[in-house]
Amino acid sequence: MSFSIYDKVILALKQAESHNGNLMTKPEVILWPDPEKLWLEVITVLQESRDNLFIYGTHEPQKNQGPSIWLKCMLAKSIPEAVWKSKTTPIIYLPGISKNELKNVEEIGFQLQPLVEYQYTGTTFAQENGKEWTVMAFVENPINGLGLKVNKDNATKEALKKALPSIFQDKDIFSGKTFIDADFLNNQLFPNIIPSILKWMCLGDNFLQTLDHSKKDVFTNICKAQYDFEPDHRNIKAIAEKLGTQKSGWNSAWQFYAAAPQKYPELEELLRLAKPDDLGSGIFAIPQESWPQVNEQKEDELRIHLEKAAALDPKKASLAISALEEEHKIRKNWVWYELEKAPLVKSLSSLSVMAVKATKPFPSASINEIKEYYISEGFAIDFAMRNAFAAVKTDKDKTLIKNIIQLIYKPWLENINTKFQTLVEKDNTIFTSQKAVEETENYVLFVDAFRYELAVEFCKRLTKLNYNINLQNSWSAIPSLTPTAKPNVAPIATLVAIDSVINEFRPQLSTGKDLQTNEFRKALKDQNFIHVVNAKDINPDSKCWEEIGDIDTKGHQEQGDMVKSIEELFEQVQESLDIAFEKGVKKIKIVTDHGWLLLPGGLPKTEINAGLTETRWGRCALIKEGVSTSFLHLPWRWNPTIFIAYAPGISFFKINEEYAHGGISIQECLVPTLYIENPNTNNSNAKIKEVKWVNLKCSVITENAQDNYYLDIRSKYNDSQTSILENNNKAIKDNKVFVMAKDHAEAQAATIVLMNENGRILDKKVTTVGE
Repeated sequence: MSFSIYDKVILALKQAESHNGNLMTKPEVILWPDPEKLWLEVITVLQESRDNLFIYGTHEPQKNQGPSIWLKCMLAKSIPEAVWKSKTTPIIYLPGISKNELKNVEEIGFQLQPLVEYQYTGTTFAQENGKEWTVMAFVENPINGLGLKVNKDNATKEALKKALPSIFQDKDIFSGKTFIDADFLNNQLFPNIIPSILKWMCLGDNFLQTLDHSKKDVFTNICKAQYDFEPDHRNIKAIAEKLGTQKSGWNSAWQFYAAAPQKYPELEELLRLAKPDDLGSGIFAIPQESWPQVNEQKEDELRIHLEKAAALDPKKASLAISALEEEHKIRKNWVWYELEKAPLVKSLSSLSVMAVKATKPFPSASINEIKEYYISEGFAIDFAMRNAFAAVKTDKDKTLIKNIIQLIYKPWLENINTKFQTLVEKDNTIFTSQKAVEETENYVLFVDAFRYELAVEFCKRLTKLNYNINLQNSWSAIPSLTPTAKPNVAPIATLVAIDSVINEFRPQLSTGKDLQTNEFRKALKDQNFIHVVNAKDINPDSKCWEEIGDIDTKGHQEQGDMVKSIEELFEQVQESLDIAFEKGVKKIKIVTDHGWLLLPGGLPKTEINAGLTETRWGRCALIKEGVSTSFLHLPWRWNPTIFIAYAPGISFFKINEEYAHGGISIQECLVPTLYIENPNTNNSNAKIKEVKWVNLKCSVITENAQDNYYLDIRSKYNDSQTSILENNNKAIKDNKVFVMAKDHAEAQAATIVLMNENGRILDKKVTTVGE
């Protein structure tokens, strides 16, 4: 059984009042001399269990404190405020008074004289050897104390005194310890000393001002003893150099910084200031990763080599990029990569994948061969290109990456889609054989422009959530534009007229009404589908249609920069799934209208005379009757007697466009359909009731939670990889759980998630670590 210092003091006080009633009378009072005032900071804690523990001092009755005469009146209960109820022997704590002073009756001061008689009618709280109880004595004493060995130096004595309020009631603080010294005790006052040092480096005296005097002294002592510096910001350059060199204890400090560098933004400039002129070599080398200038120099060198690669032919450029990836991949472990200060390294990883795959031959004898190649491997080229471009920020870097994309990705994109168009021209049944069918699923989530490669990436995220996922593919209606393709995947498809009059590529219903937004929603209602606008509209027992996503709008507005919005789209889709499942929906079908082409640096332009067209969009046009062109012509989905002309390959009927759809390409026309089932639909009313933080320790009280449920705290609530707990997924017991967050998570916004035994999120609550 573990004991705290508090426990041992309480036991010792009880022992002090014990007596043999046959030989002596019960002590009238227990005098507790404390010449060094070692116990002063914890007396109030003891008073919580002993209302007859009084303090000698100035008259402050609310603290049970007063001068000698007042104390005698309190013990005699001869004044109104003497209302203490304890039946134990009263105690008078004497801060600053020694046992010898009490004995020296002739020289004792007037103020203490009234208490002298208690030496004879009471007893003194002291060790077996007669000396006053010190904190160190209680820690060392094998009979009445904890029985631990303690370093006898002054630093340990001082540290024990300062740490006492923090450790007084902690039963586990000495668990497994046999020897106590100043370093151990100081670290109890600063269990998170490393983040405190990093904060001081960033804030200087402003940080010290947040500490009380004793903690400030402890902080200074730890800095001197364990990290070889005195916290004086005038020496910050030398101190920052210690951090950067990562020697001894500073290696742990660096690792802590590297785990969450965003929390200490000032350190970048301090490390820049502190970089030594000579980083050494061999066993004397100072880590290169510590210094922002080194990272910047490496980025500049990489930029030069990428510019040279962009001037080569695609095959040679691919080899050069792969070699650069091998050379620079170590920098992905540097703190500057985490801080997004190495955008070219981040881009390089994706460029390397893109280059290797895009320069390989692929099967293309049939439409099915191209499709199978794309869904097994080709999609990864689009994915890599997108991420390569998303990694860079400056115009200079964007231009460089665009040049490489144009060199390597563009030929592959043109090649695969020229072959695809050629095959479609010979046999267009993948488009012309499409028939409208009744929707059999009860919940359909429409995600605008959810390109196939996006769906593949999104599915990988969903696998972490234990969903049953089925990714299928099909061909969009053509042209691959929302007015034409959206009705094809909606529950209203069977209501659309197949002899529609074309109006900006928008069909009509069988009733003859133009399929504008209002008519679309009325048709949904006719098909017994609820149009879900917000969570309250969701009914798991009814048919529902929900629409989300604006990636197509951002593509047209932002062109290549739309790649930075993909993460936002994924989060939006995830949120819709979570809400629907929380409402009791068991299965969700995700559909989309079309994909898109994206070519940073611009799609090639094909000329078409505007006077020859009735309607001209970026990748398709309705040619005037009687006009002959060399373009690929294919029947319109909603009236096969109307033929639409398509731009060849990946070309565009307008200039300087990077984003486009509406044409015939694998990226535009191959669309995903996802079936997502939640086998663990939340039928539980378990919830998080109360959250309390003490430093990095979090106690959570739940309600209606089974003991096989468990808890996690995450940066992103739906991603278990973002857990900030020392030990992930702590089990609930009797609707309570205690967890410990990692050091780097202090003050970080996070979400507490309550899950069932299958990992299904039952409830969540936003929190700030440590607050």
